[in-house]
Amino acid sequence: MTTQSQTQAASAAQPFILQGSERFGKSGSPHPIYYPGDAVTLIGEAYYADDLHIEVIEKTALQGFQNFRKTTLKERAKILNNLADRLEAHQEALALLITRESGKPITLSQRELVRSVAVCRGYAAQVERCTSTLMQVSGREVRISRFPIGPVLAITPYNFPLNLVIHKLAPAIAAGCSITIKPAPQTPLTALYLGRLAAEAGYEAISVVPAQNSLSEKLVRSSAFAKLSFTGSAGVGWHLRSIAGNKSVTLELGGNAAVIVDDLTEPVESLAQRIALGAFSFAGQICISVQRIFIQEALKDALLPALVSATRQLKVGDPFKVDTDIGPMISIQQVQRTRSLIKDALKAGANVIYGGNTFNAFTMNPTLVDRTTPEMAINAQEVFAPIATVNTYQNFDTVLNTVNKSRYGLQAGLYTQNTQKIEQAYQTLEVGGLLINDIPTTRLDLLPYGGVKDSGLGREGILSGMDEYTYIKTLIQA
Repeated sequence: MTTQSQTQAASAAQPFILQGSERFGKSGSPHPIYYPGDAVTLIGEAYYADDLHIEVIEKTALQGFQNFRKTTLKERAKILNNLADRLEAHQEALALLITRESGKPITLSQRELVRSVAVCRGYAAQVERCTSTLMQVSGREVRISRFPIGPVLAITPYNFPLNLVIHKLAPAIAAGCSITIKPAPQTPLTALYLGRLAAEAGYEAISVVPAQNSLSEKLVRSSAFAKLSFTGSAGVGWHLRSIAGNKSVTLELGGNAAVIVDDLTEPVESLAQRIALGAFSFAGQICISVQRIFIQEALKDALLPALVSATRQLKVGDPFKVDTDIGPMISIQQVQRTRSLIKDALKAGANVIYGGNTFNAFTMNPTLVDRTTPEMAINAQEVFAPIATVNTYQNFDTVLNTVNKSRYGLQAGLYTQNTQKIEQAYQTLEVGGLLINDIPTTRLDLLPYGGVKDSGLGREGILSGMDEYTYIKTLIQA
């Protein structure tokens, strides 16, 4: 059943944004965007680029860079704060659009707006990192400065259609780069909305070019771009890096995040609720969703029933209702894929503790599975679905080694009061971030964020993001 919010009239097909302007008009082909909760409610339409548009996309990226690189740090900070102001002014409409396009529960969409505003303001405060450093070395005057790397190509996913775009857009503005955004085919309308707000804020060096994923390869191969920043699946990301030539590349890829519960550092009910939310919010379609749960054997009898209870209490259904935790997945194909993962695990000897079935054709119920092995796809792959596996352990060294038996290394969580175990886990776990007494489904946008192994290359985050969009130049005077 659709709600009134879902069935509002769709707007006319939206054109590309090239160099801050919609002047490109009705070129390309219109592509309908449907609400994923029923796959028939039209949300809007966006004009998609094709191969014939590559030349003008390249030209505008280069022109935009040549113009914007001359701006002062003060001007860039002002643009970022202007954009933050506009995001705040449009937060209700944008949150609703995110939910319509992606099926994300409305409270999570609203939270995404709050984070996006903070990221813009954070980068505005950090633009001074691009100032020069002066020093004397061997009797010579030396100046070390950061310069914008050039035109940026950003390819973004559907699950955070605003904030993950902002994490590429904001450092590009702060560094003095132009940017061309190729949003996910499922969620182009949010990116186009953001592009218009950025242009209004004074950033004309932006292009937003919806297109099928097949166009991505041609843009990645283009010599017009100096940098590729990609967020998405590991297979696609590493392939794009292999064809990117001599570009600077940042990859924010997937994971199968683990949480280790070695101590009950808080009441068992609240700990279980935290883990359940980390595993199943937004139907698990978050790269740092809790996917693997490891419980110290002595804690199993207390924590496992609480975890099942917390999972049962999660609200599945209409994402436009404020009490919904789990809405539809991005497509019916993803629901079918999720069911296949569970079915294959059961054939291999796993056991469903809770869930395992669908709420409806577009929505999957949260699912807890035990009796799994690291080799099962349900553990080894990034499930990107409301599935979490539960295993117990006795030896701390062993569980650390088990967590590391993965191609991924994005984030992990550890519940313990033992400072020695904290340090051991920090030194041992092959991940980009370790959360102590918290779930791995936590990202603090100020801090460096990224993974190792198949989970990525480079780092995003306000404190380190600009490093990926600049290069260092040294001036030495005799």
